Amino acid sequence: MIHDNKKEERIAMNESKMTNKKWFSFIPINGPGIVTLIVLLILAFSLGVLITGNGKDSADDKAAVHEDANQTDTSATLWTCSMHPQIRLPGQGKCPICFMDLIPLRKDRGEELGPRQLKMSAESIKLAGIQTAPVIKGSATAEIRLVGKITYDETRLARITSWVPGRLERLFVDYTGQKVKKGDPLVEIYSPQLISAQEEFIQSVKTLKKINDSRSVLHSTVQATIDAARDKLRLFGLNDEQIGHLENSGETSDTMMIYSPSTGIVVGLEARQGNYVETGTVLYQIADLSTVWAIFDAYESDLPWLQTGQSVGFISTAFPGEKFMGKIDFIDPVLDNMSRTVRVRASVDNRKGLLKPDIFVSGTVKSSSVMTNKEALLIPETAPLITGTRAIVYVRLTENEEPIYEGREVELGARAGNYYVVKSGLAEGEMVVTNGAFKIDSELQLQAKPSMMSPEGGVAMSGHDHGQTGKAMPGGQMERSKEALDSLTPLYNAYFEIQMGLAADDLPKTTAAYKKLIDITNGVDMSLFKGEDHKRWMEYSKDIIDYGNKGVKAGDLNVSRDAFYYLSKVMVKMQQTMGHGDNRNYYLTYCPMARNNEGAFWLQTVDTVYNSFYGASMLRCGEIRDHYPAIKEDGNK
Repeated sequence: MIHDNKKEERIAMNESKMTNKKWFSFIPINGPGIVTLIVLLILAFSLGVLITGNGKDSADDKAAVHEDANQTDTSATLWTCSMHPQIRLPGQGKCPICFMDLIPLRKDRGEELGPRQLKMSAESIKLAGIQTAPVIKGSATAEIRLVGKITYDETRLARITSWVPGRLERLFVDYTGQKVKKGDPLVEIYSPQLISAQEEFIQSVKTLKKINDSRSVLHSTVQATIDAARDKLRLFGLNDEQIGHLENSGETSDTMMIYSPSTGIVVGLEARQGNYVETGTVLYQIADLSTVWAIFDAYESDLPWLQTGQSVGFISTAFPGEKFMGKIDFIDPVLDNMSRTVRVRASVDNRKGLLKPDIFVSGTVKSSSVMTNKEALLIPETAPLITGTRAIVYVRLTENEEPIYEGREVELGARAGNYYVVKSGLAEGEMVVTNGAFKIDSELQLQAKPSMMSPEGGVAMSGHDHGQTGKAMPGGQMERSKEALDSLTPLYNAYFEIQMGLAADDLPKTTAAYKKLIDITNGVDMSLFKGEDHKRWMEYSKDIIDYGNKGVKAGDLNVSRDAFYYLSKVMVKMQQTMGHGDNRNYYLTYCPMARNNEGAFWLQTVDTVYNSFYGASMLRCGEIRDHYPAIKEDGNK
């Protein structure tokens, strides 16, 4: 067997030699032939170098290709979750939150942007409804709207009291609303003490007349008695004319007359004919309505624009088309802790007599800021996201098809009508986001970047929240069935009953709505929700029931509103991540003064603010920050 193999090898070698002889048989095997062969080999080598390049370039190309491959590999070493972009892992695997497969994330995508920056495509901007406006410099003026009512001018309100104890014999003014003039008789009083005082005075006068020597001690004593008796009669309400008549006639009167000290309207009547009264008993109240007061309630945010001496124009539904003017003459130095308002008083000329006490009025004060007369930087009122003492504004940095938006923490001044004064943080001409800022902020929050709710960056929520406070499109583009969306509608409706119940200060109605919310939540078919929605529902439903139980157990409106605050956080997240199938728009509403100026968000179905945290005391306090249309079955709006 070994012999056969060696034989085959010899045969193959002979065949190879024969082949080589065949290829080079045209070259003579002698001196000139060898030279020819060498020349041909050199030409072939040179031609190869020209075609392929030298060896060094080829090696460099290979190294470059290898280096690019390495860069591609290393640039995709970060892995993230499509549903939870805040997840960043160095290797491929599963999302620790939803257990979906991680996808590669190129490093250079995030390294181009700052910590507060977000790049958006034209399609994303359109879907999120992003709108911008420039920062302008101008005079900070505001039109302050106030509500109030007409009341008496307290400096023109007179109280008529009894000067002496006695019985009311006759009333000349016996109903409220009766007009009186200064000096008109009001009431006649019978008083034994008054009769005694008159007799004492008359006797003293008669005694003085009998004394001829005016220089005697007796004359001086009697004169002093007369003066004392005259003063006593004055204290009983008799004027000098009445006392003079008594002195000349020498006749006492069983009754005395009380006259009106001013012109006006009888607004209070305590006197009844035949009643016995004591000294100081109030008989009448007379108001001079030629001048009245308009008392307005001003919010804390309005105070920088108000000062004494300003004119205020106001109207009343009692007189359509009629406009009245007044002048602010007093601003209460004390804040009403219940309504969080300050009383502002204006004096109003009412010689025509049109304005009546307790008529409701709506006033307007056009004012420049009383703090400074300089021009200020102004931004639209919808631009800042305000939470507590912080305000975030998003600025568009570039004008290309994929602009970059950057968050800025700014210092705001007073609100000037539809604008805010900016003290620092922005420059004139910069473009700020006026619509859709909340959606940009939500996306930054999902990316674990600094945002309104998480100023230091990182994941804003912990536990079961894990960054679900909203994207520009609820739930991304995840498809969800119509049945799943419809199952949430009764849940939202129960929440809105709670919201309106608190706005109406109706604790029984609110408590019943909390119970209804719990029952509906327990009855939702969880199998309708697929994928990530299923996990979300499991988390949201638990929180809804927990906060609903707190609302049911609430013994007063304060505790109920505290439960509503945390419930609203869950409902807002559910709306932003899962949407709703109801045909109505849902409105994201914000009150910066809620919870001791901490600020609070909630949902409602109308674009007029119904404040659930203050109720009737400050029903319209707050603003609409965003709106959410219904989600169709395919996941689009």
